[in-house]
Amino acid sequence: MRTRASAALALLTVTVAAGCGGAGGRQAATHGHALAGAPRARSAPQAPPPPRAIDCAKASCVALTFDDGPGPYTETLLNELQAAGARATFFMLGENVASFPHAVRRAALAGHEIGNHSWSHPQLTTLPSASVRAQVQRTQRAIERASGGVTPKLMRPPYGAVDKRVSGDIAMPEVLWSVDTLDWKIRDTRRVERAALGQAHRGSIVLMHDIHKTTVAAVPTVLAGLRKKGLTPVTVSELFSTDKPMQAGVAYGERVPPVPAPSVPQRAAEPPR
Repeated sequence: MRTRASAALALLTVTVAAGCGGAGGRQAATHGHALAGAPRARSAPQAPPPPRAIDCAKASCVALTFDDGPGPYTETLLNELQAAGARATFFMLGENVASFPHAVRRAALAGHEIGNHSWSHPQLTTLPSASVRAQVQRTQRAIERASGGVTPKLMRPPYGAVDKRVSGDIAMPEVLWSVDTLDWKIRDTRRVERAALGQAHRGSIVLMHDIHKTTVAAVPTVLAGLRKKGLTPVTVSELFSTDKPMQAGVAYGERVPPVPAPSVPQRAAEPPR
């Protein structure tokens, strides 16, 4: 009996010792594995900042727009815009959105405007109406998913090619441009800077492309130069916010500030007789 009791006691001692040593390590490893596999607490969903109180009927506003993204340089561009406290409008291609969803979401959360630039950049006037609508609607859905629910309100037709039929198929305000930097062609940072700053004026819509590294490199100088000229970078919707609402089927290339009525000199009051 004593032999069996001693053996049992020895076995218990070995088991406890193992539990305090090797098994403890295994328990720690198991605990760590459980933590690694456990679902992480999600942060509360963020919402875009409220619209800014900018009156472009009084302020000298200019809209910077970037086409064909998102791409590998879009987040660098977002960093530069954030550092300057500037907002812009991104006309995105649906086929690129799924590859860079974080950039889409980040742009939306920063208060930038996201517009539709078609799914694959075809010339819409060469497509049948069903294909035009598919290009637009498919991109709308992709942006909504990636951005967390932002539905584009503006459309930039590729190449600026639009006619009455395509306008009806798009069924959104169409945004063109008044300053073409030709950045897609020249691929030179200094020339992009000169093109943007040399042509931009109050009410301009400036066309650039965030898929080009040379363009993104030009943005800090462009932003600083615009401010030096007294121009405030805004989104397209902000540019037209104090006008009548933007209309579907209407192409917007520039905001022309109203011309003030000429002042009429008043005749001096005649002295009483």
